[in-house]
Amino acid sequence: METSTLATSLTIIISTLLVLSLSASVVYFLFTYQKKKFRHQQEIIEMREAFNQVLLQSRLAIQEQTLDHISKELHANFSHLVSLININLQEILPQAPSDQRENILETKSLAKQLMSELKALSASLNTDHIIHIGFVKALENELNRLAKTRKYEVITTKHGEEYRILPEHEIILFRLCQEVLNNVVKYAHASAVTASLNFSKEQFVLIITDNGTGFNLANALDQSGEKQSTGLLNMNKRASLINAELLITSNDGAGTVVMITIPHPQILQTIPR
Repeated sequence: METSTLATSLTIIISTLLVLSLSASVVYFLFTYQKKKFRHQQEIIEMREAFNQVLLQSRLAIQEQTLDHISKELHANFSHLVSLININLQEILPQAPSDQRENILETKSLAKQLMSELKALSASLNTDHIIHIGFVKALENELNRLAKTRKYEVITTKHGEEYRILPEHEIILFRLCQEVLNNVVKYAHASAVTASLNFSKEQFVLIITDNGTGFNLANALDQSGEKQSTGLLNMNKRASLINAELLITSNDGAGTVVMITIPHPQILQTIPR
């Protein structure tokens, strides 16, 4: 009887141990599987992000090549044509009736203004020129072009000791600023634009403010897919390429503030890509 009871107890204990061992194996297998699955998903996400980064960089490189080509065409061909128009007007002027000379002089003045605008536009599209003069000067030129339209009061302020960021990042930052200013011109209905450049040992902060109508940022992002408008998304992608933080603050009727923060070049070079 005791032997039978002992055998039964051993059977129960062994069975329990086997069940526990099997359960532990199943749990371990499931845990390992989930861990591998999570790691695999993370690798897929990282590969997708890396691919998107490379794709965006390729698109930007192609865009820069296109802009460089347009810049050279503007400088070589259109500027030459405007010069010829000016020469012809100069030759016509002495022979023109006195009542037409004022119109010819006005046309010459417009041609001169057109030449100046073509040169400024060509410079703003030329990558090598932007790298040569630096981001700060390139941005000032762009703001001066905006001010010359006499539609905006433009104010620029600087704080701290000026330094340059990485050349390849200056191009992306400048194109980002062009997009911001283009949005001001197209949508903001503003009368004043302020650019504040802040240099510190830790970071460079650029703040562009307008007093326009503003917009609902959340709605704009939601509707970007429906309207096939990628402006805001592209701005965020450009910022991510240079490890910059882009913060846009806007409300209907209250203007817009765009703040771009970039780590100091020495810090930026230590950030893993």
